[in-house]
Amino acid sequence: MAVPGNLRPSKEQGRVGRSNAETGATLFPVPAAPIFRARLPAVIQYRPLQLTLPTGFDSWAQVLTDWRVSRAFDASPFPRCFNAEPELAAPFVAAISRAINDRQLRHSSPELLLLRQRVVEPTYDRAGGPSYIALRDSMEAAQARYFSQHYNRATSLPVALPAEVHDLQTAFFTTRQRHAAEVERVERAAARAYWKAHPRHGIADDFFDDAADDSIPARMARVEAAWWWRSFFTRLQSKSKRHHAADGRLLDALPSLRAQAKKTTLAAQIARWSEMAASDWGWHGGTHYRRLADYADRKARSTVAWFEQRAPGYLGTPTIRRALDTRLHLLLAKLDPHARLLAAERDSLSEHWRN
Repeated sequence: MAVPGNLRPSKEQGRVGRSNAETGATLFPVPAAPIFRARLPAVIQYRPLQLTLPTGFDSWAQVLTDWRVSRAFDASPFPRCFNAEPELAAPFVAAISRAINDRQLRHSSPELLLLRQRVVEPTYDRAGGPSYIALRDSMEAAQARYFSQHYNRATSLPVALPAEVHDLQTAFFTTRQRHAAEVERVERAAARAYWKAHPRHGIADDFFDDAADDSIPARMARVEAAWWWRSFFTRLQSKSKRHHAADGRLLDALPSLRAQAKKTTLAAQIARWSEMAASDWGWHGGTHYRRLADYADRKARSTVAWFEQRAPGYLGTPTIRRALDTRLHLLLAKLDPHARLLAAERDSLSEHWRN
């Protein structure tokens, strides 16, 4: 017999769906296919990747660099100048880390800035062609006439520019805007060529040579024996061989990049950011961002534990941090042989004192 329900007629049922059970046939009712109503999103959305920055750190670049410096410090013999105050190891590691970040991220090369500026105007001339050059010459001539007319006539220039100067300036900067992308591409190509000849990855032998005379790296190199500084510096080079502080800057920028992009454009967002970082800081890129984030999370916990073991409260209490930083500067200033030599020379009588 037929089974009632939401079923479709089997092959052995008639056109109107009547049962043929009287013929002796065995019927197997087939359930009707459910109506497909699911609607998938056009683009799969992911939650923003937001790492929690540990207390006491300003950026992930600082976290990753502190981790490398602390490992190099632990691999070296303990400096004798810290025997009476071992907690000063914490401000020393933080000072070396800040010097590395400043050098790799904030210490811009005047040679690179000059090199990038040299390619700007020739690129505009080449991209704009003769029409752009003629427009620029006309604008400059109009500006020269305007300023020469008011040079001796008034103490201040009128607020509104003449229509000729205004129109030429508008057309000139509109033309430059059309070729801005090409100029940016040429600038980055020049920067890549510069960083290829002057790599900034890792720590070269002359990394701290231009440090200030009263800086922590310079004073520590003079206070401790030469073999200790060489031992520490060699281990620091080994730990930082493939490292650049921009690795941490990528983690700092990653939440905003994820917020601006969908899954299909995230790679393009990161590629553009990496290209800008490569031209500004000499960064070559590194590990995939998710793997980098996993490493950073583990390294952050290890770094926080290291500071808490050496100097409890250094990361979380600003007063303790300032006190230890001050004590480190005072200790190295007192032990610095260069400072004592200068003080002795100042206190000595001049050979012209009788005059």
